[in-house]
Amino acid sequence: MFKRPVIEFTTTPPQTVDIPGWSLILLFLAYILPGNIGHAPWRGDDVLHIAAAANMVRSGDWLVPRIGGLAFLDSPPLHYWLGGLTGTLLGWLLPLHDAIRLASVAALAFGLWALREAAGRLVPAKDCKNGTLLIALSSMGLLIHSHEAQPMITLFACVAGSLWGLSMLDGKPRRGLLIAGGFVGAAFLAGGLPGLVLTLPACVVALLAGKAETRPSIWHILAGVVLAVVLIALWPVLLAWRNPNLLTQWWQQEVFDIAPTVSWQRLSALSGLLSWFAWPLWPIAGWTLWQRRRQLASLPYAVPLAALLSALWIIITTGTVRPANVLPLLPPLILLAGPEVSRLRKGASNLLDWFGIMTFTLLGAFLWLSWTALHLGWPFALARNVSRLTPDFAPHIGLWATPIAALLSVGWFIALRVLPRFPLRGVLRWALGVTLAWGLATTLWLDWFDYDKNYARIVAQIAEQVNGSKSPCVMEIGAGDVQRAALDYFSSIRLQRFSKSNTRCDLLLSYRAGRNALAQPGEGWTLQWNQSKGRGRLQEQFALFRRN
Repeated sequence: MFKRPVIEFTTTPPQTVDIPGWSLILLFLAYILPGNIGHAPWRGDDVLHIAAAANMVRSGDWLVPRIGGLAFLDSPPLHYWLGGLTGTLLGWLLPLHDAIRLASVAALAFGLWALREAAGRLVPAKDCKNGTLLIALSSMGLLIHSHEAQPMITLFACVAGSLWGLSMLDGKPRRGLLIAGGFVGAAFLAGGLPGLVLTLPACVVALLAGKAETRPSIWHILAGVVLAVVLIALWPVLLAWRNPNLLTQWWQQEVFDIAPTVSWQRLSALSGLLSWFAWPLWPIAGWTLWQRRRQLASLPYAVPLAALLSALWIIITTGTVRPANVLPLLPPLILLAGPEVSRLRKGASNLLDWFGIMTFTLLGAFLWLSWTALHLGWPFALARNVSRLTPDFAPHIGLWATPIAALLSVGWFIALRVLPRFPLRGVLRWALGVTLAWGLATTLWLDWFDYDKNYARIVAQIAEQVNGSKSPCVMEIGAGDVQRAALDYFSSIRLQRFSKSNTRCDLLLSYRAGRNALAQPGEGWTLQWNQSKGRGRLQEQFALFRRN
């Protein structure tokens, strides 16, 4: 009889890698600063909110956000206060719009720090904090809106701050409730009534889910409630004292906006938006909820789950279906996905790693190839398509942008080679890939984006026509808040509503977007200047008419 040989299988555990804090800070700065500084306000939310904050700095009226002289009450003023503060402190060093945009940088930095600390308290696992930060930087939805002046980023930070306070209830309940109450009030100042819906349910769930022996006393709860109420009442009381009519107008708009409406078309559009906006957070957060399904009633999972359901309710039933409005969904998703990243199964971790390598390597190659097409004319077919988008743009190779882009690309390939196998390697490479793609876009393509996405050139032409007229008064047809904000910020032109009875204004600006027809003022007006930009549904047209 032959004895069966004994075969011993040995497994090599993954290498332990401690990511130094300074490298995470450098990664965050490389992620957040490109795109937030170095370019004029872009059309859309960026110029809209920059103009509102700039008006506070220039006029000294910090109570009511205004654009073009009119009250802008789409959201309470917390973000504009922060933007006005950074603009006042740093406006001597940077252009005012760059200094104002740093408010979003500060809000995001605090929000990510708060989520990192909350994850470490709720799920004290190895690499939990670093995993939370890295998965947040990997989020597709956070990338675009963290690089613009965006009140929803301030609301993101307030939701994260409230979750950080609630994470302290098992150890430091008094401090935790004060922090949570403060950020409930701040969420109202940042987002209005939706801010309360995003934060209050998680507070109630935290009080019910905490351990009995560490449950806070009624006095601790009362202290947090009083602080929240004081902050909530601060701005409405001041507004009522200054202008009761504006308070009534704002309140009616808040009640109208928060009224729930649901339709199948809305749900379909949201499902498509969330599939990429919350990637790769939603699959990891979903896996967390399944793996920890027996622990969902405990504080570490009940609190972010309550915040997640509240955010889903707000997103599904109120507001327009647009990416910026989905930002409040990210803090609870990050808090659910972050601690689980270091505990993913080997196959899932390798899949995330492989998908990140392929996605961002191909995306980086495409950005470089498109850049050569724009500047060198090769490949010809791609060069023709790129030039068709902005036919008047004159490309030039930047002295500093190209070397920085090359350095980022070399760093990416070095990271692919030298990073050892450890639990956070996949999410670290994903965060590095997001930073690479955004860095290439804001170095190689910044001049192209700046030419196409801001109104500075068109506003300068309008201002030249206005300055050559006898009266600087300009009426408008079809212009929205974004166009009014651009004219106000770049040239201090304040548009007035078109009225046939207004005979003081000799100029009229007509605006159209997409395939809509340009509104005509009728008899008695002559076209003086006309300019179009973009193509198809993205086309915009400005036309300036003079009274005969």
